[in-house]
Amino acid sequence: MRLKKRLIIVGILAVIAGYVVFNHYQSSAYPHPDATFVKVDKVKQGSIPVEVQSVGTLVAANNIQIAPEIAGTVAKVLFQDGEFVKQGTPLIQLDDAVYQARFASVQADYQLSETTYDRMSILAKKGIISKQDMEKAAADLKEKAAAEQENKVNLNGMLLTAPFDGMVGKSKVSPGDYVSVGQALVSLTNIRHLHVEYNIPEKYLGLIQMGQEISVTATAFPGKVFKGKVAFISPTINTQDRTITLYAEIPNESLTLRSGLFVNVTQSLGADDTALLVPAKSLMATIDGHQVYKVVNGKAQSVPVEIGLRTTDSVQILKGLTANDAVVTEGQEKIRDGADVAVKL
Repeated sequence: MRLKKRLIIVGILAVIAGYVVFNHYQSSAYPHPDATFVKVDKVKQGSIPVEVQSVGTLVAANNIQIAPEIAGTVAKVLFQDGEFVKQGTPLIQLDDAVYQARFASVQADYQLSETTYDRMSILAKKGIISKQDMEKAAADLKEKAAAEQENKVNLNGMLLTAPFDGMVGKSKVSPGDYVSVGQALVSLTNIRHLHVEYNIPEKYLGLIQMGQEISVTATAFPGKVFKGKVAFISPTINTQDRTITLYAEIPNESLTLRSGLFVNVTQSLGADDTALLVPAKSLMATIDGHQVYKVVNGKAQSVPVEIGLRTTDSVQILKGLTANDAVVTEGQEKIRDGADVAVKL
């Protein structure tokens, strides 16, 4: 009797299992007659570069105003407005006639004092002059040497030169103008080495590092991309907008770029190796954002998704899908939520 019951139960289970397998096979091999054919692709886990975008301004690494340390009259302007000059290039000559005469006078005094000291040194070794006279001669020599050096510095200060390679601006003086100490006569800008200053949100603080690569574009140069590397990360957060200030060095050997130019900045922050990716063509725009259709048991199911970074062909999914979900990549415009679909091979 017990054996008979067991055989009946086994038979019932076999019938149920066969029915399930048959229905599954039938639904996959023979889709619903009203099903819409679509193409699908699976949600994949992959690597995607992490980038942050910002806007910035180019700033010259060195930008100064050439100004005299001694007042005087402009004798010559030795440059052309806007030209590139090397370090040490003479820029402006002030009238130095008075300083030439003073230097010649103190130089003669120094040479005489030096000769006197040498003679007295010989006499001191022979014991002809006293130690006190020798000390006076040494003190006089030092005084004359200091006077000569001071006048030499003043004389050299009448010629203003470029302290570094750069591009001069427009001259603010002409020959004959009297200039005072500290008066700005012309600007000098080193545009071969530029910085791009920009801000990024504080949420990226843990990802930014010195030396990371950035790309810079400008509407003034369509189609061109300029590369640079992060050279400064602010030690503090801007409390007003919760951002971090950075600057990156931009080589500009061709002198194409200019200080003050407004640019777009893209900074590389590494890669996310666990990103969920779907083909970009699977996304559909909605009033609230984006959605995709995924296929579940032969039916289309609309799923709102939150997207992240993009590549050329793929989009990162932050919320809404899991790995291996089948999403519709072609035919979305012909279906709606809950519609019967068949996968086009």
